[in-house]
Amino acid sequence: MNAAFLSGSLLLILLCAGSAPLPLEQRAGGGMLLLALWAYAAWTGRAVQPTSSLRLMPGVALLLFGLALVEARPALVGWALVPPLIVALEEARRWGWRSLRVVVYVILWLDLFALVHQLVAAGRELTGAALLAWSLGLGVVATVFVAVGAARVQGYDEG
Repeated sequence: MNAAFLSGSLLLILLCAGSAPLPLEQRAGGGMLLLALWAYAAWTGRAVQPTSSLRLMPGVALLLFGLALVEARPALVGWALVPPLIVALEEARRWGWRSLRVVVYVILWLDLFALVHQLVAAGRELTGAALLAWSLGLGVVATVFVAVGAARVQGYDEG
């Protein structure tokens, strides 16, 4: 299953980074970050473990493509943090650094929720009350999700 996941992820990475409506340097930068994440997943072999954040890789590639489609270019700065944060989370897990793992988990997921917020808000051209409702609703969901996840990560023991 790891080979199928990695093959499919690589294909999706190449499609998303190659066809994203972005300037060449931004496509290349996003593609390099995704390929580095893919190489890390292939090197470690942990891509399909249930607790691995490497399973987010296809979604991260699609998020890059989506942000490019809705022309949410400022959000790409936040997106560029996601692949390194995934690697940092995996390394903190590997080394058993529980406190660092919790901090990186919180940063990663808050960043992902902010990016999804931007994707929908820009894609739907939300303004006024609709933007406020979307922001508040997603903020509540994000807070609960991240709090529960951080508590789970804090209590998770691999050894």
